[in-house]
Amino acid sequence: MDSEYKQRISLYLDKEEIVKMDNFIKQYGYRSRNDFISSAVDNLIADKLLKENDTVISEKLSRAIAEMSEAQTLQIAKSMFRYAVEIELIMRMFSEITDFTPSEIEEMRKEAVRNVRRTRGKVRLDDLFKRKDTQSL
Repeated sequence: MDSEYKQRISLYLDKEEIVKMDNFIKQYGYRSRNDFISSAVDNLIADKLLKENDTVISEKLSRAIAEMSEAQTLQIAKSMFRYAVEIELIMRMFSEITDFTPSEIEEMRKEAVRNVRRTRGKVRLDDLFKRKDTQSL
């Protein structure tokens, strides 16, 4: 452990939380409780910053992008542009055939954020159709 960048702290958690945490550590392949808690803290801070600043680029992602080569950055930018075009197309088609209120859209957005976090970005369209969870919309 590099003590220059880390600090030991005491932490008290309910026993049930520890059991849940240990199950997640095994299920998702974290190296340790420390690794899990560090990740949880990073994610919570990112969530709060996203809500406060309405931005999608976290500090960690910004640093990673800054360290990339120009060719890697250009490749990612091209891929993101193509992805954005396809999403725009889907949104336009969808908006032509539906009539949702702003509050319904906001609720769907919240559910989508929860799904992406829960599945670590591996949400599949066919899974959503199978689930057809209209109650959460």
